[in-house]
Amino acid sequence: MEFLTLMIWGVEDGVPFIPEPTQPEPELVIADEEPEPPTPAVGEENVKEAKEEQKPPTPAFGVPAEIEVKEEKEEEDIDEAMLDMSDKLLRITIDEPLDWTVENAFREPTPPPTASVPLIEYLCNLKNCSLKELHVLFHNLDERREIINHLRRNVELRTCHLNPCCKNFIVHCNDLTVRSASVVHAMGGYLSITVRGYYYIKHKVKLEHPYLPCIIEFGGCRHRSYYPLEVLSVTENKMKKLNIMKIENCTAVFKLLPRKLRFSHEDFIQLARFGINTEYNPKRFHSIIMRIRLNENRTTAALIFESSKVVLTGVPKPQLAKKLAWKVIKRILSSNKAAGNDISSIKLRNLRVTNIVGVYRHPQRLAIEQLYRQLRNDKDFRQVFYDPTIFPALRFKIKASCLCYISGRVILTGIKTQERMKEIFEDILLPLFVKYTRK
Repeated sequence: MEFLTLMIWGVEDGVPFIPEPTQPEPELVIADEEPEPPTPAVGEENVKEAKEEQKPPTPAFGVPAEIEVKEEKEEEDIDEAMLDMSDKLLRITIDEPLDWTVENAFREPTPPPTASVPLIEYLCNLKNCSLKELHVLFHNLDERREIINHLRRNVELRTCHLNPCCKNFIVHCNDLTVRSASVVHAMGGYLSITVRGYYYIKHKVKLEHPYLPCIIEFGGCRHRSYYPLEVLSVTENKMKKLNIMKIENCTAVFKLLPRKLRFSHEDFIQLARFGINTEYNPKRFHSIIMRIRLNENRTTAALIFESSKVVLTGVPKPQLAKKLAWKVIKRILSSNKAAGNDISSIKLRNLRVTNIVGVYRHPQRLAIEQLYRQLRNDKDFRQVFYDPTIFPALRFKIKASCLCYISGRVILTGIKTQERMKEIFEDILLPLFVKYTRK
């Protein structure tokens, strides 16, 4: 029978093993309730506050415990601040949703909604009549002309039958049909269908008043578009009631190369080849045409000549001329870089506005014949010309060129500054238009 000897790890042979004495477990001591501290004397208050400021470290963990307490307090302060800010933003968003302030920067400013009224309701309020009386007024020639002139000058017409609403478009009132929508043929009679049937088949719109006439909008050549009164709404255009001449477009000129330097023929051809949105046809016109899109419905054309001269046409405002000129230069630099040409000398030089075109719509028709007789005998007006068989407008020059139509439309050209345009319009033209109106 064999006996195994158990050896304790870390104990040498021949050394007796002596176990360590076990310490008794500490007894739990329940502390009695502390009595209330006595009221301190007058001189002991400062001493007590100084002792409270000195916090002794925790005996078990030391200083790290105090740091953790401070971090927890900082997190609580941050949470309280965020809570206050969120309540403030929520209050701003709910109470004042359209306010554009620094505190409410996440909300974009929205313009006030424009009031639109159905066209039939607007005409009834305008003439102070019922629907049946309005139907009778359309058969009176003078009343028809008055309604057409009012819709053409003082309001803006827009369709209201298309879904979604963003598909609706502006309609220009050129005339009214003599017959009703249930008789007038749509599409020029091409489909042998009336306007009433066309809107029922195409747009699923059943006209409630098909006996009323339609608005006519003239297009190119002999094309005409017919719109029933029920599918149109009216938006009051306040700008048409003000005596303000609006800038239609302007022309600016600048140079790319210094002094009398020109593009070489090879560089000019490469610019047309590598340019962005460029068109070059020397048989038609001897300059490169570069088109720049401003928005969905408007573009600006830059005419680049071999002499390094650039003409910007169709600029909406004189303030945008410099911005559009830099766009042209960036495109030219990118095209020259793609062609491998030297681009160090191409810069914006001598930018100036050479022509401003202003447009004004007078609220009443003009008596052009009387105005022509008056201006022809005035020495301040030069080159006064009016012949309706050749051109329907009255043309004259007074430090600028002016075209006056019998409908009240006025076009002013040949001005280089906005101040000059305002001076000519308010001091010379507007008093003449007020005096010579057609009654």
